This record gives sequence, structure tokens and C-alpha cells, in this order.
Amino acid sequence: MIFQGDNTVSFSDSSSSGFFSNPKTITKIVYILFALGFITSGFFWPSTLLSVVIIYNKRGELGNAMYVEHFDWLLYTFWLSLFLITLGLILTFIYIGYLVILLTVVWVMYRLVKGFSCLCDEISPYNTNT
Repeated sequence: MIFQGDNTVSFSDSSSSGFFSNPKTITKIVYILFALGFITSGFFWPSTLLSVVIIYNKRGELGNAMYVEHFDWLLYTFWLSLFLITLGLILTFIYIGYLVILLTVVWVMYRLVKGFSCLCDEISPYNTNT
């Protein structure tokens, strides 16, 4: 706290507020990290894994239910796409796996675009009106 004559100027603790304490900013970062690993065909897979770690770490700290829904949206996308890609890799021996992988890629891209656009509009990705 700094005293200047009769006026008192106080400063908040920078550890409790800042760039990474804003739920919308954290959610945007998670979407970007997830997409970075996915768009590069897994070359930057640690970024997607990091996004999942951030989701599990920050999920309880978010006060707004809309951001929790975005985190749930991304977790569902991650785990189901991991299962489908694995299934597709196994099924490549009978050639149907390539179709499974292609459909999974399209589905994940759709969910990333829809989720991020809903985040920018500040609505839930589960909103059926979009």
C-alpha cells in the first residue's frame, strides 16, 4: 500500500489476478493448445496433452458453468477421438480403418471450430441453437 497525502492507493496481489486467472483466457489457451497438436497431425502432441492437463487442473477453479461446459466439451472430444483413432488404426488392416480415421478427423475439427466460436460468443457449446 502506498500513502500519498490523504489519498490511499492500494495494489492487489498480482498472484491472485492476472492474465491466467481469467477463465475465458484459460479456455482460449486450452482450445489453441488442443488444436495445435491436432492440426499438426500429432507432431505437437504434447500441446494437446498439456491442454488436457490444464483442463483437469483448472476445472475446479472456474466459477462460471459455461467455461466448465467448454472444458467438458474438450475432454469428451479428446477421449472419444483417442478411442476412435486407436480403433481406426487397428481396423486399417481391413481397410475400413482409414474411413474411421478420416471421419474422426472431420468430427474433431467440427468440435474445435464450434467450441471456439461458442466461446467467442460466450455461450455453451452444448447450445442447440447454433
